[in-house]
Amino acid sequence: MAVSINGKVLNETLYMNPSKPPNGKNPLSKLWIGRATIYEYQDITDPVTHQTTQQEVAVVNDEPCRLSYNFEQSTNISNGAAVVSQSIKLFIRPDLVIKPGSVIEISQHGVTQKYKGSGSPAVYCNHQEITLELYD
Repeated sequence: MAVSINGKVLNETLYMNPSKPPNGKNPLSKLWIGRATIYEYQDITDPVTHQTTQQEVAVVNDEPCRLSYNFEQSTNISNGAAVVSQSIKLFIRPDLVIKPGSVIEISQHGVTQKYKGSGSPAVYCNHQEITLELYD
C-alpha cells in the first residue's frame, strides 16, 4: 500500500513504523549532543568483611542523549519577590530502561552534572522524556 501526500509517495516503512526508519537510525539522534552514564544502586559484598552495602554501579556508559531546560518566572504577590523555577528534561532512546532512583551523569556543552530522575518516563516511538532534578 503506497501512501502519498500532495502527489508524493512516502516511504511506506517509515510511515507505518516511525521508530524503525529504513536506514535503521533514529532521526532524533542527530540532536542528541550529550552523553549519559546511568548508575543504579546495587548490593555489593565486601570480600574481606562479607558486609553488603548499596553502592552506585554504572549500568550504561556514554549513551547519546540531550538535555532541555525550561525556565519559568513568577512573582509572589505577598512579598513581591520573583521566583524562578527550572525544569530539566532528558531525551534518550526509548528502549533504554532507567529504573526509579537511578543517578544519571550527563555531559553536554562541556559541563558534566549528576541528576536523579523524578516520575515515570514519557515513552514515545523514537525517544523517551524523563524529568530530572539535580543530584545533591
